[in-house]
Amino acid sequence: MKTNRTPCVAETIVDPGLCIVRLARAERVSAELRALLNPVDPGSFHEYRLPANAEVELHYHDFDEYWLFTDGHPRVTLRIPSGVTREFHLGPGDMVACVRGVEHTLRADHELVYFQYSSVLLGDERPGHLTR
Repeated sequence: MKTNRTPCVAETIVDPGLCIVRLARAERVSAELRALLNPVDPGSFHEYRLPANAEVELHYHDFDEYWLFTDGHPRVTLRIPSGVTREFHLGPGDMVACVRGVEHTLRADHELVYFQYSSVLLGDERPGHLTR
């Protein structure tokens, strides 16, 4: 099915590590990452508790999604459209700023607690988890 969607900004990313920001180590969101992200929707901000050993499918969104971890040590997998995949071991104070179109999942053998939020919806985003 042909759509009028603009090209995926995730296709410009060379290293999925661009989406990882270790705030507890005084890192800040890079200028390169800021240029790719849409404005945050403050109404989407909420605390989420992911149960131990929860299955989260590898998926992506048509909007940017953020996870700011406050408790637990997740293993986060990110895959960019070119197929480059990396796994990251994160902890409290780490943030994933997942650019729309970047596939992601997370897992841990214990409960994870994090703030989750997303970018402002501009009108033609598909809802929910999308898979390739």
